[in-house]
Amino acid sequence: MRRLVLVVFVTSLAAGTLAGCRHRAKTPAEAYQRFSAAVSAGDGGALFDALDQATRWAWMTTQKYHREAYDIVLSNYPDGPEKERESHRFQGGATATSAKEMFRAEAAPGVLPMLVPLVAADAKIEGAADAPDGKAAAVLASGVRVPLARGEDGSWGFAGLAKDAKDLETRAFHDLEVVRSSAADYERAATRAGK
Repeated sequence: MRRLVLVVFVTSLAAGTLAGCRHRAKTPAEAYQRFSAAVSAGDGGALFDALDQATRWAWMTTQKYHREAYDIVLSNYPDGPEKERESHRFQGGATATSAKEMFRAEAAPGVLPMLVPLVAADAKIEGAADAPDGKAAAVLASGVRVPLARGEDGSWGFAGLAKDAKDLETRAFHDLEVVRSSAADYERAATRAGK
């Protein structure tokens, strides 16, 4: 009986480790290879995994802000068109199972076709895995540079969506601030009406 329990535990541990372990690119060349494979397959989830750490984190933070805004809207806004509009606006990010799923559903369909021209078998990598600035590029025969960046965790990824992701995160933060302010206004109005 002990052996069966041990086998089940070890099997569960191995399965959990494999499922939870997300291999990250250790070099710019590996990062470009992962990016190319994701784009070629049209796989938005794999593209998210191939992004640089800062871009992935921006999407994670955006999803967190959308969840909070969604909860506030549902809890504090009075029934009506504004509640419907605002809850619909944040629903995708709030109900996605992860930032990866949010990216796959909301961004990947529009982004993947635009990235196809950045995939080339003969791309040359400029910048080493130990580049002091944490930046590298895959340079295509046409001269186009595909930006790659190293994250704080040492992993490399495609950095071409970093600015858009940061802009999205900033917008989500400001949207959340507006939602918080509106909810406070609704609460004060309800308190005044109750007196």
